[in-house]
Amino acid sequence: MDPLPITGKHLIGDVEQGEIDPTFQGVDPRTGAPLPGAFAEATARDVEEATLIASQASHLLRGWSTARIAALLEAMALELEANRAQIVALADSETGLGTVRLEGELGRTVGQFRLFADIVASGEHLGIIIDHADASSVPPRPDLRRMLIPLGPVAVFGASNFPLAFSVPGGDTASALAAGCAVVIKAHPSHPATSEATARCLIGAAAAQGAPLGTVNLLQGRTHEVGRRLVLDPRITAVAFTGSRTGGRAIMDLAATRETPIPVHAEMSSLNPVIVTAGALAARAEAIATGFVASLTLGAGQFCTKPGLLLLPHGEAGDDLLSDIATQLGAVAPAVLLNRGIHDLLIDRLQASTSVGGAQVLLDGRDGDADGGFTCRPSLITVDAQTYLASPELREEHFGPVSVVVRHSPGELLHLIAALEGQLTATLHAEVEELDELEPLRDMLSAKVGRVLWNGFPTGVSVTRSQHHGGPYPATSDSRTTSVGGTALERFLRPVVYQDLPDALLPPALREHDPLGLPRIVDGVRQLGRPA
Repeated sequence: MDPLPITGKHLIGDVEQGEIDPTFQGVDPRTGAPLPGAFAEATARDVEEATLIASQASHLLRGWSTARIAALLEAMALELEANRAQIVALADSETGLGTVRLEGELGRTVGQFRLFADIVASGEHLGIIIDHADASSVPPRPDLRRMLIPLGPVAVFGASNFPLAFSVPGGDTASALAAGCAVVIKAHPSHPATSEATARCLIGAAAAQGAPLGTVNLLQGRTHEVGRRLVLDPRITAVAFTGSRTGGRAIMDLAATRETPIPVHAEMSSLNPVIVTAGALAARAEAIATGFVASLTLGAGQFCTKPGLLLLPHGEAGDDLLSDIATQLGAVAPAVLLNRGIHDLLIDRLQASTSVGGAQVLLDGRDGDADGGFTCRPSLITVDAQTYLASPELREEHFGPVSVVVRHSPGELLHLIAALEGQLTATLHAEVEELDELEPLRDMLSAKVGRVLWNGFPTGVSVTRSQHHGGPYPATSDSRTTSVGGTALERFLRPVVYQDLPDALLPPALREHDPLGLPRIVDGVRQLGRPA
């Protein structure tokens, strides 16, 4: 197969657009050296043209059957697989994440498209509900038919830490397309070549399936101005973002200033507390230490579900676990961070955290810099509960291989949980003999997080229908939605009810004799529909 061309231009409809002036380049995070190739900075005109053609494409996609949308998603999965070698090589050169990790990430990315293809083919995502007219009810009830329809063009912001699964071909793009929405994707400047290659896969698959021009569009740029223009464009109907709290909050505030505000689905920051009980320490401390270190250092600690906070009771058993963790982390080689901005912010936050009075620095990873590269070693900081609660520096996310360990006495754990901001996950390591005393803790955690784990670790987010990857603010902008899993496409749909419309005027999915055979609830009775 011929390699995908990398031109550095924007991909808008079927046009490669953009003057390569001004330009920016990708950077090898292992060395800090610029990579070959120059990429254009999107102008106001580029943004306007991308959103216009995406709006036209969204209008046409509304008329597509669920079967056609499913076939489109499957074709995109196949195209990504067909270009696996080039995509993985480009992503490794731009992120330093390693080919093993990236092979797995591409597999997850392809799996997301196929999950949504299955959901769309079934029609379950349309949420069809029909209540027939009933003249005998008091008051009389009209004929009401409800379904979900696509919002329209979606702006997708690629993430730095997942060049595939949360970027151009990631879950936000896949779920928006599954909902029947065209996308305008703002590529992350840390991996512009990977972004262009994967966008070409999606655009090529769309063309082969007869999708409207502008179903997938790519804009490059390293300035905030590109994203600002995209969020403010009146044709954009929703935004999907994965990144920092600062970036997500800025987009939320910007979208709220529009004449017509739009939903922003932002996944932003999380500490992902891990709680270890006395019972768990006594039963399997060694396994907990090994699992914690593996989870903390996975992907150089640049996962949104990294366990950045460990809540550990005072006592000899806790001392031994902490010593084991520090020993294992001390043997970990320097890790490559994704870009200079992430590296420098981590160093700044470590400076603030290690300067807190009462904080004991067991490992300081700031000495892990390689010449020119964006690297660091793991860091481990321990404090008591009162110091932690009084120190906002320690409660901020440290994006990298860093964890804060809080030692607590009886009665302090619930106070620590109560003080937490919203989180993506919380993990509880305990034994079944302790279940009677854990119910209040479970309830407190459920109010704070989107996923509660038992005797596991939060990294490795399974892509399934039941997954929820979200949480109360500031973990995400809307705790009711997820960026991973089958319900992610609900972010880009809205309900419409048709009252007393003639059957011929109804959308086919709502007609009386069910020409599409989709699942529906009719007068309170669930009908499964016909197999696809």
